[in-house]
Amino acid sequence: MTARTRAPHTRAVVFDLDGTLVDSVADVAAALAPLFREAGIHPLSEDEVRGLMGHGAPGLVRGALRLRGCDPGRAVWMTRRFLDHYAAAPAARTTAYPGAVEAVAALTEAGIPVGVCTNKAAWTARSVLRALGFAPHVGALVGGDSGHGMKPDPEPLLACIAALGARPEDTVYVGDHPVDIATARAAGVRVLAVPFGYGEVDRREADGIVADYAALPECLGLAEAV
Repeated sequence: MTARTRAPHTRAVVFDLDGTLVDSVADVAAALAPLFREAGIHPLSEDEVRGLMGHGAPGLVRGALRLRGCDPGRAVWMTRRFLDHYAAAPAARTTAYPGAVEAVAALTEAGIPVGVCTNKAAWTARSVLRALGFAPHVGALVGGDSGHGMKPDPEPLLACIAALGARPEDTVYVGDHPVDIATARAAGVRVLAVPFGYGEVDRREADGIVADYAALPECLGLAEAV
């Protein structure tokens, strides 16, 4: 763990979901494959899908079509079909990153409210959080369909912080993607990055790097509280 700036007055922590708390590539790829086969397009591998994560379902499908050299005009109906497939099994093979559930639970037990701000649809995000044991510890969830726009627009993050009863200057956002860093900067929120997710984060752009969830309290300046 390296940290450029500690956050001694952290009053709330908001996490990104995919690539930060959970690895969901296997389920996303599995949901994408049948609709590509139906359209006569060779499905993407999990590694290819991993490189497209972070922009919500519409961005994922558009990126997948571009990767296969296909007309992005198909993206609207294919996104609807993708969401139907994904809704059937959003957490069949999705796993929490090591120590993530325990870290979130420890924050709430220490009186630090926790939120999740993701470009994933809120209803699928809620299913994943519930299936993997995060749900009891999450006080606010804002997804890409929650009416606040999508990251890197700062509004979804600001809405999540407000729902927790916190202020941007007292909040830390934890993410894995350049989109997360851009969102936090636009919202005036400190940001920590995890290096094990889907985005290639420039470590110089974040306020700190959390290489292991066991180090999160220290990086937040909460080592004694959590």
